[in-house]
Amino acid sequence: MPRRGANIYRRKDGRWEGRISKEGNGGGGRKYISIYGKTYKEAKRKMEAARQSRKENRPPGECTLGEAAASWLLEKKPCWKQTTYASYRQTTDKYILPKLGHLPVGAVDGAVLEEFLAQIRKGKNGAGLSLRYLRNICGTVLRIMRFIKKRKHYEMEIPENPVPSVKGAGRILPKEQEMALLEKYLLLHENDGTCLGILTALYTGMRIGEICALKWGDIDLAEGIIYVRRNLQRTRVSADGQKNSTQILFQTPKTGASLREVPIPPVLLSLLRKRKEEKDAYIIKGKKRSWAEPRTLQYRFAGILGRCGIERFNFHMLRHAFATRCIASGFDVKSLSEILGHSSIQVTLSLYVHSDMQRKKGLMGRFTCSMYQETVSQRAL
Repeated sequence: MPRRGANIYRRKDGRWEGRISKEGNGGGGRKYISIYGKTYKEAKRKMEAARQSRKENRPPGECTLGEAAASWLLEKKPCWKQTTYASYRQTTDKYILPKLGHLPVGAVDGAVLEEFLAQIRKGKNGAGLSLRYLRNICGTVLRIMRFIKKRKHYEMEIPENPVPSVKGAGRILPKEQEMALLEKYLLLHENDGTCLGILTALYTGMRIGEICALKWGDIDLAEGIIYVRRNLQRTRVSADGQKNSTQILFQTPKTGASLREVPIPPVLLSLLRKRKEEKDAYIIKGKKRSWAEPRTLQYRFAGILGRCGIERFNFHMLRHAFATRCIASGFDVKSLSEILGHSSIQVTLSLYVHSDMQRKKGLMGRFTCSMYQETVSQRAL
């Protein structure tokens, strides 16, 4: 069995096997636990996670949530995008560890989560956390618990998330008059790169990071297609002791569905053809750089809203406005889901497909009962 590193060997079947001494082995010779990986690095990473998560002579349930979180982050880090890792690390360090980190994993039940929720609900500055964010925080606790249950084969009951699902909560779309006013302003200033970028978001539903990373080379004006290949984000480098440290990242979208081809509507295609630039040029430019980050675009967008006399709203609302307009125009859900780059049709359904009372009444008005009509006809004779 070829060896590479302390206690890590390559097996005949191609896998790598690492061995660590077994916990709580009171008598006899030393015993070991085997840990397997498809690669040397994977086996080594799993061994480090196992060593970090355990303490001598303790059953798995007594491993603290803090230790479990450290093992979870260590193992998942190579699998995640840097932005995903930074987000989970921040949530863990800021909310979970201070309140629950000292508790044994087996002690975290529904009552503990309810108390935890009550403690963090107001947030660090008293401004209050959204239901969606609270659900994500509690969901992270549950992910850590499921991880340790699977890795240590520990039988424990995973509680339910105490925060209910909040589909579309807090999303109030701008009024139609406001959107019409904004659209008119953007069209009147179509020669401005920022306005053209905002129009692209309004007419395609692209995300702000995708708009900022969009190059002219990603746009096929002959075929009328935008190829969404990357996004741009400002994110924490990591939360490994480097507070308030951020950097700009160009990266591929988070899911495969976000890598997509978006058909360009005729009005936008006409505007883009008027302003065609070099392939490597970005649609939206910064003052000192060839590109502008999402924070800059959001700031410019807020300025445009102010000039239009419209109350500020987040750039992401343009995506919701686009999707809502598509549903009203009769788009089928599958096509819209692919245009938006959603991971599944269910995401699109839960976010945008809602029937109002007028639509329900209209549908019920089309309901017919042949037996009733036949009976009425017979009575008339």
